[in-house]
Amino acid sequence: MITLHALLVRRPDLTHEEFLAYWHDTHGPLIRDDPAIARHLLSYHQHPVTPQAGKLGLDAFDGITVQTFADWDAFWAMATQPESQRMNDDMANFLDASKLQVTVTADPVVVV
Repeated sequence: MITLHALLVRRPDLTHEEFLAYWHDTHGPLIRDDPAIARHLLSYHQHPVTPQAGKLGLDAFDGITVQTFADWDAFWAMATQPESQRMNDDMANFLDASKLQVTVTADPVVVV
């Protein structure tokens, strides 16, 4: 299994609430409802940062997206196919791309 983790920061002209509304109601369905994209995913989760995170100074990001794939080939097929360009282009509608941080991980080690 391969998991993509992306730490998301909203565009500076959007409120946190506007960011979440677009992410949940427009960008997420764009991925979910496009068979060419969704067929590669095992799961796609959106984790909004909780308002309480700011009290601890942990509010540098507005949310984290987690996408899981069966293997590297499935991830790479989704990432490089022409149909994914629409998803990538849509990120400019709500994300500050200069602050986007992404990593890809292998199977987790379960500790607890």
